Amino acid sequence: MNQISRFLFPAFIAGLSLVACKNDAPVKKTETNAAPNPDTVRFEPAPREGAASYRVSSGTVYWSAKRAIGSMHNGAIPVSGGELMVNQGQVVGGRIALNMSSIEVTNMDDKSEKATLESHLKDKDFFDVKKFPEATFELTEILPSTQAAFNWVIRGNLTIKDKSQPVNIPVRMSIADGKLIAESVTFVINRTKWGVNFRSGILGTAKDKVIEDVVSLSLKIEAVKN
Repeated sequence: MNQISRFLFPAFIAGLSLVACKNDAPVKKTETNAAPNPDTVRFEPAPREGAASYRVSSGTVYWSAKRAIGSMHNGAIPVSGGELMVNQGQVVGGRIALNMSSIEVTNMDDKSEKATLESHLKDKDFFDVKKFPEATFELTEILPSTQAAFNWVIRGNLTIKDKSQPVNIPVRMSIADGKLIAESVTFVINRTKWGVNFRSGILGTAKDKVIEDVVSLSLKIEAVKN
């Protein structure tokens, strides 16, 4: 547990509302919940009827988390699959799956310490991947953005450890020649909303041991038309 006690949970999976941020400015991290983002506009969505299916061919969720006093860790979670429905150049529905069993720490050079931390992330203190090997994001709505850094805000429900919470993800997305590419700006979630409470301040953990509840995320996915 020496390694675990040094671990400050990196700042993928903080408030659970995705927030808009600008490419050329410091990332503004604020919790985002289900309310529409002020950087979006209402519009007439394309119908689901007649939508084409796009298979998610690759993707990664990048995470960053930290201790209240101490170090930060970065990592990645692979996208294991999914399907997006596209009509009239708009995504009108879909589901993306994440392989929690393959969560990785990417900023540690010591292989033994890296393996120990990854093992801890997979156990019951964090994501309990033996019981919950998959996380999912179910898209419910998409809104066009007025911001230069991203052209859409995707709204949906993120499910981790069988707990679902609404999130808004700001993405730069293009659809052309049967290929869809979506890349988000950095957004934040609050891990405690999915029952990931290890060393959270809400449990009265000593300040020098607290792992921040806020986790920073970004993602990139590619999908191809079936």
